[in-house]
Amino acid sequence: MESKLMSARRGFWSSLWNHLKPEARPGAETGGQGLREGTLWSRRIQGDEGLLLTCTEGRLWLTFESDPRDYVLERGSSVPLDHGGQVVVQALRSARFCLGTSLSPCAG
Repeated sequence: MESKLMSARRGFWSSLWNHLKPEARPGAETGGQGLREGTLWSRRIQGDEGLLLTCTEGRLWLTFESDPRDYVLERGSSVPLDHGGQVVVQALRSARFCLGTSLSPCAG
């Protein structure tokens, strides 16, 4: 049986998820994701996923937990998400990106 605390936590994260990803559906990332200018997208990455985030259109700003750098990505540029943590992406202008792996990168 789920406790009230667990239920409240689930509601909080669901609300946060909907705020950060208003245009996205869970699981849709690998097929490509579109963001309108100013829109945020966020996901917690596991260290062993070996993901590569590639900007396929527009311009993105990206920050990654435990990485002191911020990134600005334009069409065709990528950032490896090679350690665990929260990644946050914002569209500086309308953009599209996808998540692939170094073995199976996205088509840009």
